[in-house]
Amino acid sequence: MSVVYRHPTKADLNLITEVLNDSRRELPLHLDQTVQEVALRTFENSDYNPEGYFIVFVDGDIAGYGGALIQKARTQAGIIEGWVSVEVIPEYRGKGIEQQLMQLALNYLSSQKIKKAKKWCTGTKGWWHDLVLEFGFVDIRHEYLMMWNDKIIENNSPKGIHFIHILFKESSDEEVAHFVDVFNDAFLEHYNFSPATVDRYNRLRDIGRNVSRITFAKNGQQTVGVLMCAEDTEYNKENNTKIGWIEVLGVIKEYRRRGIGRALLSDGVSWLHHRGLTTVYLEMDAENCSALTLYTSLGFTIQGENIIYEKELG
Repeated sequence: MSVVYRHPTKADLNLITEVLNDSRRELPLHLDQTVQEVALRTFENSDYNPEGYFIVFVDGDIAGYGGALIQKARTQAGIIEGWVSVEVIPEYRGKGIEQQLMQLALNYLSSQKIKKAKKWCTGTKGWWHDLVLEFGFVDIRHEYLMMWNDKIIENNSPKGIHFIHILFKESSDEEVAHFVDVFNDAFLEHYNFSPATVDRYNRLRDIGRNVSRITFAKNGQQTVGVLMCAEDTEYNKENNTKIGWIEVLGVIKEYRRRGIGRALLSDGVSWLHHRGLTTVYLEMDAENCSALTLYTSLGFTIQGENIIYEKELG
């Protein structure tokens, strides 16, 4: 068996997309990514360095892909960590490829003087979890997958607050930039915050396959909160489902605990419901008790759990 590891190039985008989809297809709610979507997260991402990634061939056939991402904004803020990812096509697992990809990713982080490696894993068990535990990662944080399929709870906006709705596909560059500014302000203290970029959201708008809507919560001329919700159009077509997502919900610090987040969430779920969707998902930090209380009060229940692992690097 001939196994070859090399750094990827833009010419490999089709192969990388093939690996990502074949490796992740077993996961719940998976939708195959397009080459454009993979490009946005790799070569079009200013944090992506192909020197930190490897593509694997076995006897000339594509078998795996993995590496590590270092987010410049986080390192500049003194958070010296990187995120590892390892994907192997099922028939090539158990042959040492996943271990070699993980080791190469960790070696790259160490070469860049990164102090911690992190890995986000769907669910609570499976080969990804086994791999990180084999390498000495520890469980540091959990996220919940929340699901709504209940009745609509109408919730009026708090006094003095009004909403402006825009279909994401129809938003201007200026509106996207404003959305990103408020998003970054609202999530600045989030445990895993990394600033969103206008370029990335512009590209998401241009290549996105879902029907998405952004909402600005306004107090006079000031925007105090944002929401993005989406109909999972392609997934629903492929699986005969009626699923939507709350993708972003944020309120700036000085306007929290005034019912704005609740009103935004209720408004988003109502819009998705009126589009004929019967199930709405969102993901949240399991340690955010106030958010959990909000979501459960509007009929969301815990449907699944994901784990973030961490490893100290020498």
